[in-house]
This record gives sequence, C-alpha cells and structure tokens, in this order.
Amino acid sequence: MRCIFLLVHRPHAGATALVIVPSLALAVAGSLLLNAGAASAAGSVQPINVAGNSTPITGVDQRLPSLGTTSYFTAGPGFADEIESYHDSGGYSSDQQAVATAAGQFLGPWLANTCGDTSAAMCRPAVVFDIDETLITDYALYAANGFTLPGNLSRTSIIKCSSAVIAPTRDLLRAAQKEGVAVFLISGRKESARLATEACLRNRGVTGWQELILKTPATQSLSNAAYKTKARAGIEARGWRISYTIGDQLSDLTGGHAAQGFLLPNPMYYVG
Repeated sequence: MRCIFLLVHRPHAGATALVIVPSLALAVAGSLLLNAGAASAAGSVQPINVAGNSTPITGVDQRLPSLGTTSYFTAGPGFADEIESYHDSGGYSSDQQAVATAAGQFLGPWLANTCGDTSAAMCRPAVVFDIDETLITDYALYAANGFTLPGNLSRTSIIKCSSAVIAPTRDLLRAAQKEGVAVFLISGRKESARLATEACLRNRGVTGWQELILKTPATQSLSNAAYKTKARAGIEARGWRISYTIGDQLSDLTGGHAAQGFLLPNPMYYVG
C-alpha cells in the first residue's frame, strides 16, 4: 500500500509528530487539518521536533500539514479553498513575519556569544537562506493552477521573474547584512537558471549575497535535505560560522551545520 506522511503538530503533546496514513486517506485527514489551520489565528513560533535531527528548529504551527513524499508533492486543487483562506485572511503573511522576527531576534545574541568583540572579518558569521517561498513566492501562480505547478510553468516563472518578494525575509536578510553577516543562498534550482535567478532576486531587492549555490549535475541526484546539508558543510569547511538557516521546508533545515533552523509556512508543496 502506498502511504503519505503528514507532519502534524499536537498542541497538548508540545511536539510535532510524523504520522503515516494510507494515500487514500490523505484527502480526509489533510482536509481536517487544513480546516483547523484556516480557522485559526496566526500561530506562534515554537520548537519543531524532528527525530534524529541535530539542528534545533523553530517555526509557526499554523496547523497545516506538510505532505511528504521522497521528493516533491503539491497540495492540489482539493486543498485550494483552505489554502486560499489561510492566505487571504492574512494568516500566511503574519506567520512569515513571525518566523522572520524570531530569526532576527536569534541573530544578535548568537553574534555576541559566538564572536564577542571579534570583528566580522575574523569571526566570519554567516546565515543561509532558501529562495523559493522563502525570499520570493509563486503563490499567485500556484493558486491559478489549482496548487499544482507543471514543470513548464515553473521554468517560465523563473525566466520571466513572475515571483513576488516576501518582504519579511528580504528585510531579515538586509538586517543580517547590516550586522556584517555574510548571506549564502542555497536553492534547489539548477545551475542553468543562475542568470535568471540572480536577475530576479536583484529586481526584487535581494542583493549583496556572499554566494548563490545551485544544483549542478554532480548534486542533481541528491535529495533536498542531503544537498543542502552538504552545501552548508562546505560553507563551514571554508571557515564560516552559520548562525541560522531559514526556509519553507524541513529539508532546508535538517542535517546540522547551523546553530538554528527557522521554518516558514508553506501549505502548497513539500520537498523531501
């Protein structure tokens, strides 16, 4: 039997649990969770427990499920009403702001404890940002296509830069730069999309990054989690100290090589 994984927060247990359900039950279980999330106010930032993960992760419990497969899964039209309600109510943007605020509040004390009076040039502090649904969003494109996204539309979006900026995380990036912290961007986009990606980010006010890391033929076969873990390890191997990593997928954050992970909401799709 094919199964789907639901990442579900259980408030009374104070933890996030991984629940395995048959794929035929997905529509029922997922819809109940989504309705609960859509009806709630913006969640508070809280710890997210991931078994076997060495990086502390915090994020917003908006009670929406991350739908897991081994690689990629979109919510689809069955969840459209709930996702649109979450977005249109302002809950989505409020949750993004809450996570960005928490990350900003984490950085100052981390810098004081890690670098002290040492200059940024000597201490080499860094932060890591994902790109899609972290710094820029294709929400409008997903909504227009029933929360699925055919590959040709995704490629067109990258080329035409149809993505909108996510202001709270752009501001978070700028705040880190003002503190002398290097910003690394790690994305699952392919190396062939580099020029279009760089141009779009600059057009959306995201500039001054230390390095943009994209998937090459050598890393294309890796899962998102393995690829991003390897990329962060490579950053550390060059002497950088990573404060936080922020993204919209757990696979952006797990695997270590960062002091803290911050999980943004994304009810539209899952990347493993």
